Amino acid sequence: MQPPTLLRMMQSAVQCLSSSDQVVLANVFHTYENTCVTTKNAQIPSFPAVQHTSLHQFLNEISFLLPVFLEYVKYIPEFAKISIDDKIRLVKNHFSDLLSINAPLLYPGISNNLILTWTTVFGIDITTRLVKHNQIIELYTVDPILLKLLVIILLLSSSNDRNLDRTDIDDICDDTLSIFAAQNIYVELLWGYILSRSSTECDAVKFLNKLIIFILYTKSLNMNIDGYINSFKDELEQVEPIMQNMWSKSSDEEATTNVIRQH
Repeated sequence: MQPPTLLRMMQSAVQCLSSSDQVVLANVFHTYENTCVTTKNAQIPSFPAVQHTSLHQFLNEISFLLPVFLEYVKYIPEFAKISIDDKIRLVKNHFSDLLSINAPLLYPGISNNLILTWTTVFGIDITTRLVKHNQIIELYTVDPILLKLLVIILLLSSSNDRNLDRTDIDDICDDTLSIFAAQNIYVELLWGYILSRSSTECDAVKFLNKLIIFILYTKSLNMNIDGYINSFKDELEQVEPIMQNMWSKSSDEEATTNVIRQH
């Protein structure tokens, strides 16, 4: 994977983005700053706070990041209109992808605690791929909007991106057409934004291609991590209910529902 060429604002930005598009982009930026960034600075200044030696300890710390992300997406009008059942399906089906982008966006760089935790919990092979993943994300974090839009697009997909042996995870969303229409709004907005910050349409296409390759790399990595984590049943039994429910049927199925309702 070749790194992306950094985007820069061009004089053609106004032509590619309508005034309403620019308002939505501004709202996306400020909403993320006022929810995720504010909560992170006040409550979770570093991640991980310590070096973890067990999978369940690491997952328990990750469990604090999920409500932070849900606080952000509750302000996305299209997501707010989705039924609670479909919201739960979307969060479960794309949980890994969302956190794998949101975490390095909130905590840029790769700390010693993170490297040592990854190595201890996942081993060398997965750690090497995680390091590569975060190094590529760092190139995108220079842009103030790009990844904030991307996590919305990934969330608003009725597909299943998890590697789990569960029948309920394959349930089709009740209103797939509405979810698809909502996703299209942000896909078109992302394309307009990339186009507005590229010298030519050809450069915009090249940038988008690299972004898609990165998304596919992220999904492949997360599928492997999903399968790896799901093989440690004893560890999953020790994690917080909301995190346990992301991988297996927990005794407290209301955990995810309650968090989504609260946010």
